[in-house]
Amino acid sequence: MASNYWSRMRARRVSRRTMLKASGAAGVGVAGIALVGCGGDDDDDDAAPAPAPAAAAAEEQAEEQAEQVMDDAEDQAEEQAMADEPAEEGSMSGAPMGGTLRRGNTSTPNFVRLGLNNAGNNTGYNQDGSIYERIARVGASGLTRQDEVGPNFHRATEFDYAIQPVLATGWETPDDVTWVINSRTDPVWHTGRSFDAEDITWVLNEIQDENAGGGGSPMHLMAQNIDSVETVDAASVRMALTKPTGYIETLLEQTNIVDRETYDQRIDEAVVVGTGPYQFTNYDPNRGWDQIPHPDFASENPHSVYSGGQPLLDKIEHILFADVNAMGLALEAGEIDTHRGVPIGVPEIGERLLADEDFFKVSGYGLGGRVLRFRADSEPFRNKLARQAVLMLADGPRIQRDFFGPFDVAGRMPWQPGSPAFVADLDPHPIAVDPEATRAEAGRLFEAAGFSGGEVLKMDILPERLDAPATAQLLQQEVAAFGIETEITPREYTEMITLQTTGSFDHMIIGFGNWVRPGSPAVTVLFADAYDGRMNAPVDENVPLLERPGIADEPEWTSMVQAAIDGTWDDWQAWNEKYLDVAWSNCLVRQYALLSENSARAGLTHPDDAYGWAYAPGYHIVS
Repeated sequence: MASNYWSRMRARRVSRRTMLKASGAAGVGVAGIALVGCGGDDDDDDAAPAPAPAAAAAEEQAEEQAEQVMDDAEDQAEEQAMADEPAEEGSMSGAPMGGTLRRGNTSTPNFVRLGLNNAGNNTGYNQDGSIYERIARVGASGLTRQDEVGPNFHRATEFDYAIQPVLATGWETPDDVTWVINSRTDPVWHTGRSFDAEDITWVLNEIQDENAGGGGSPMHLMAQNIDSVETVDAASVRMALTKPTGYIETLLEQTNIVDRETYDQRIDEAVVVGTGPYQFTNYDPNRGWDQIPHPDFASENPHSVYSGGQPLLDKIEHILFADVNAMGLALEAGEIDTHRGVPIGVPEIGERLLADEDFFKVSGYGLGGRVLRFRADSEPFRNKLARQAVLMLADGPRIQRDFFGPFDVAGRMPWQPGSPAFVADLDPHPIAVDPEATRAEAGRLFEAAGFSGGEVLKMDILPERLDAPATAQLLQQEVAAFGIETEITPREYTEMITLQTTGSFDHMIIGFGNWVRPGSPAVTVLFADAYDGRMNAPVDENVPLLERPGIADEPEWTSMVQAAIDGTWDDWQAWNEKYLDVAWSNCLVRQYALLSENSARAGLTHPDDAYGWAYAPGYHIVS
């Protein structure tokens, strides 16, 4: 093939100044890169077509506008600094109060998932307590400054996973299947309605519905053993379990408490209501949205860190970009202050930010990773030998090196290193260890699966994550050696979510992540959905999961998955060997992405909790 993804990407890589010139031609600044290069994946070797007349005219203006754009960026920075001048009393971190915190995003909110589903593109503002609060939250993490890694770089340390009350005042467990949650009554919803225990009861009942948050919600998974939830009085809730369950504390600290009166309005009307310090407002799918202070925020709670004070910012502005490359360039240019919740994942930008003392950097949190998912029932890849062959040809280290950060780690295991379930000798990607032997073994597996050439591997990809088309093209090149053709289809984010959660993709889905959590293996497996069958075959409400085509082929594996969730499995060597044998999924890269923020604003978002989420950006943190 005369041209591949890497050669085209290298040819297109430009300096920050060149990119600003291009954005100047469009008259929109770096944020306007959202309008540039949004076409589909193209594997043709043909030369690019000549620009249209309008594009040519715009290009003529680029040179004149380029210098102005650079000057404007400096002027905007000065204006922002003046707007953010600290009031008489600053935050405890010393960061300025007031003004606007500008956050980058690459997708509009997935309103179906927002609130009761913390998987997907809603991460930052869904997790940080700025909109929604929770019954409890974990404690803080520490930060250790390591200037030898890069100026103003910090590594997360000293993780406190013990939960503490937030919307609760506390709880009791009179026996091993009963929880009595004592609720606060002082919080106020963004609508002005008073909060009480019935709000907790409603949410804990709602998440028992498998369609909660659009389906596939980790909250629903953790609610599997709930027998009943009832309001005792305005300040207490009783929850009964069907059996002792070791992850209920995780349920309490992971579940957002949403407003039962307005929750159904989020999808069609973009109504998002919580009790947190900032309200959701001014939604525009072409621009972004804002968060403004909640005037009736009740800040005092029993949590040792997330308590006290009022919102410090005048506004949190969420700005949309076409992809992480455009967002990273905007951060460098000073057009946004943070990309929290959306890893940049562009090595060149990450390297520049790491070396720039004007940015506050943090790494060390590991919650997830990029995965490759196979559908279990779709021919000719229903034969697991063919799936095994494709997955062993995936070069995780190359993808990590070219598209992820220096703190991310390539590997096949669905665990954080250090987990009791992690088996180090099974983790490396075979193609990166011994390419010749791996290709020979892949050929043997394809032959054993009955492949003779002419088969088609179909891959749905998420192009806004630049590693996805690159991964697909690597696999395309590898399987072509065995006479296998490929079809690569770029998808929009919401379309990909639908394909994944319904199990209706053709063969593979590339570009999404999965939970690779710290803590117990039971919680890790419970949260993962890439290899347990739920989304590896078409969802059919009339057919039980274990009887669905493809899933029914692996009864031993589905039993092992359930034993891991129940906490009764301890032979992790055998478990991981079976995981690789079934080949419904492999991890590609475990992510410990570098978070970079404008140093002048970063103090407003730290310290973080033990999972790496801020205790509400711009919230006054007690010591």
